Amino acid sequence: MRRGFLVSAFVLLAGCVESPRDPGQPQDGAFRPGLQYAGAIALGNAGGQASLELSAPLFPDARVFQQFQDGSVYPSLSGADRDALLDVVYTFEELVPLCAPTHPAIKQQGPGDPPLTQAEIATNYDEVARCAYEDYGAKPYWVPQHVSDVDVCASKLGADWRMPTEADVAAFEESDFAFFQSTLAAQPDLNSFPIHFYYSLDIYVRAGDGELALGNLAPETDHVVPLPVSGAAMNELYLGNGKPIGLRCLRVISPAP
Repeated sequence: MRRGFLVSAFVLLAGCVESPRDPGQPQDGAFRPGLQYAGAIALGNAGGQASLELSAPLFPDARVFQQFQDGSVYPSLSGADRDALLDVVYTFEELVPLCAPTHPAIKQQGPGDPPLTQAEIATNYDEVARCAYEDYGAKPYWVPQHVSDVDVCASKLGADWRMPTEADVAAFEESDFAFFQSTLAAQPDLNSFPIHFYYSLDIYVRAGDGELALGNLAPETDHVVPLPVSGAAMNELYLGNGKPIGLRCLRVISPAP
């Protein structure tokens, strides 16, 4: 019965999701730090090259994932079913063309078009955040064990993307955390529901012991702490009392020779 529900949901919803592309590809080949057209946040180095990119949050369709409020459902799934859940996980880049028809403030980047301004990119970010929640049921409610079991980042964004690790977070300077906060706090309507979910600095990270941990990308705080759930609760949909944990992905880019 559960498998039938999953399959029928995938037939209805997954058909709208395009195959992953390169979310960090610059529009015109020029590197610019901050928010990118496809939703990533880029940090640069002294040589003017992007040194890393942190993706926009990936959101599951809560209409499918709500079944995991029952903690017995996720453990009963096969490995194939757990992988298939990724069909209803939305990326920012997938949502831009899906949301544009009903959110006319979204500006798409076409071949040969001039690059979008930072203001236009910021508007896209706000509009996709609202559309994701209201139109597609895409909310930051994950089953922590699913995040741990399945390589969501590589599957949805490409092989060079991965979940941030505790070591990655430890390598950031306080100036980097301040950059993340200012980049994700300078947009209009930050505190408006449901846009604020897209700006959260709480993320899943892989701790040094291989387990999941809670990362916080805000400055002047403890940046990696234990998850607020453990044991059997890892198999339940984590809602976080209004403060869910986002899944952002990271890729490191080597400077050009």
